[in-house]
Amino acid sequence: MNNSLEMMEKKKHVVVAVLGDIGRSPRMQYHTLSLLEHGHYVTLIGYVGERLIPALEKPSSDDDNTHSSTATATKKYHQNLRVLRMKPHLPSKLNNITGRLFYYPLRLISLMYCLFYTLWIQLQDRTTTSIPVDVILVQNPPSVPTLLLVYLYCVWEGLLGRKRPRFVIDWHNLGFTMFESPTQQTSFLRIIILTSIRIIAKSYERILAAMADAHLTVTHAMEVWLGEHFNVHGANVRVLYDKPPTLFRPTTIDEEHELFQRLDLEGENEQLHGWLDHVDEMHEEQTPSEQTLFTKCSLHNSEQIIQPRQNRPALLVSSTSWTPDEDFSVLLEALEKLHTLIMNASKSTPSSFPNILVVVTGKGPQKEYFLPLLHKFNEQHQNIKIITLWLEASDYPKLLGCATLGVCLHTSTSGLDLPMKVLDMFGCQVPVCAIGFDCLDELVKDGVNGRVFCDGEELSRQLFDLLKGYPLEDVEMERYRQNIRGTTRWRENWE
Repeated sequence: MNNSLEMMEKKKHVVVAVLGDIGRSPRMQYHTLSLLEHGHYVTLIGYVGERLIPALEKPSSDDDNTHSSTATATKKYHQNLRVLRMKPHLPSKLNNITGRLFYYPLRLISLMYCLFYTLWIQLQDRTTTSIPVDVILVQNPPSVPTLLLVYLYCVWEGLLGRKRPRFVIDWHNLGFTMFESPTQQTSFLRIIILTSIRIIAKSYERILAAMADAHLTVTHAMEVWLGEHFNVHGANVRVLYDKPPTLFRPTTIDEEHELFQRLDLEGENEQLHGWLDHVDEMHEEQTPSEQTLFTKCSLHNSEQIIQPRQNRPALLVSSTSWTPDEDFSVLLEALEKLHTLIMNASKSTPSSFPNILVVVTGKGPQKEYFLPLLHKFNEQHQNIKIITLWLEASDYPKLLGCATLGVCLHTSTSGLDLPMKVLDMFGCQVPVCAIGFDCLDELVKDGVNGRVFCDGEELSRQLFDLLKGYPLEDVEMERYRQNIRGTTRWRENWE
């Protein structure tokens, strides 16, 4: 990135700003880490919430007593890193129209106060650093009120006679598309309100986009769209594709055994106990503590050997935000239909299908709605089980590295952004089945590094074809893995 934007050529003080939980914005954390690695001073701004990636977390007292390369690097980077966490007060949201009329203005005022206090008060604390701000790199969306306040801050610094910071927008999506759009069932009055909001938000975003000094986009399609609709183009607009960092890689068998022993999936989920009752073909004498659903530890000539289980289940991993733009009902429908396909196939020939464990990670507003449906599904299906997990930042890459196949349900509100979770899976050399939308072909090539589906029925057929005969027959997915190997990493791409 520093080759594409002249402002990064010298050592700078860069503010990386996210009006959201910074722990759940990996791209902005990767920006931060890359800037630190190049010697820049970074102030990272975001909400209180999830932990940062390990390289950015402040070293604990235990880390101070160790001499590992990770701990040393973290400590070194943290000397040039300042993290400002905001905690805006969000009023209670009411479903009636009157409640919403009060909710949104109050929420906007709260967000504006938090960001104003952070930029104009906390950021000016010279006891932490006397280095003036050179660049503010802000994530978009959310656009409101982030873009306006960041722009005003840059202007304010210039009016005070200081060096005016450069205003850079990192376009993850289009902010106005995040607002609710009317449907056929929407009332006439509500259609007018929702349409007006989107028009105003789009105009606001277009005006502020023109005020920025430089732009980064996550896809070529978004770069083109900004030029055509927001008149933002030229040398100051560059595509910076998301790429996986090196922490996303295939998990070794020893790491896999340790992870699943610690997660204790079969202990936490009674319905998985039966899958451990089937003894491997090797017939080693083992105690339950020496095996997991996927691995086994045995003694050979007094040496401890960890191996994959012969009859291990296929592991499907789907990371979701549990929001309407990642419709989990699509995966649920696909698994129902997959079960039917397997049952029908087993009537004519002996079943060559493995047990299938679907692990769903993430948090979001619709999770509680789906949990009873998942429980009901698990009770009705013996050989396909769905569990939900929330993992530490250090364990998530390890789980992905163990996966047989990834499933991505992300659909873009604009059709111009790409799901970073697919990049994470590719970094772990895991093929992906992804729901199709505009510009997805910039990342997932159907039949090359994964499959693209349009609905639950098509996904069920893809899963049937890919998992049949696993783990002994794995030709198609191995071909996908071969095509994924050598994926460019974040550091190489950023530089």
